Amino acid sequence: LKVGTSPLCITTWPSALLQLPSLLEGMGVCQWEAIAAYAADRDLEGPERDATEEERYDAQKQWLSSRGEAPHEYVLRIVAWDEACMALEPCLVPYYLEAGMEHWLLWFNPERYPPAGDLPPEDHIREALQRFLGLAPDPKWVMWYENLPSKRSVPAVRHLHVFLRLSAAPPPVGAASRMLRQAWECRSEWLAEERRQRGIGSELPLA
Repeated sequence: LKVGTSPLCITTWPSALLQLPSLLEGMGVCQWEAIAAYAADRDLEGPERDATEEERYDAQKQWLSSRGEAPHEYVLRIVAWDEACMALEPCLVPYYLEAGMEHWLLWFNPERYPPAGDLPPEDHIREALQRFLGLAPDPKWVMWYENLPSKRSVPAVRHLHVFLRLSAAPPPVGAASRMLRQAWECRSEWLAEERRQRGIGSELPLA
């Protein structure tokens, strides 16, 4: 169950649907406050993908395997690295988040940031996010963390999970994120393959 647009007037919905935010939270949709709590305390339950995104992730891994390419090799080849060997890109298979939030990844090229080494200090992370998004990061609309080692699906390339609450972000941040997403969609070979499999024109973004 995902939130979308509907022509129905809200007054015609069953009363249960008027409590949709609380219902969705119980069904696995992760709220902004829950992500903030998890970033501060990893003993809590973190965000997860829904079944649709897990299926997409499995399909992408199968496609990579058929090409003889490992997930980290694909990342290193496709990601648009900047001069600091970082990149901010949408998560291909995002966690199940409340409406108004987006799941991104801040990648670190292993040539400069090897898996067993340290990530840049916090001030460098903030500078990188400002470089990509155009404004200094504000906890009202952005937060980030690195997954625990047991949950890292691409351990060969370190990355932070970045969550944008665009509904609360200044307009320049939304504009910057749209430009980054558009460039990523044009670059992504897997998105093109998904479109091909679904018979969707390459000029149309995937939902």
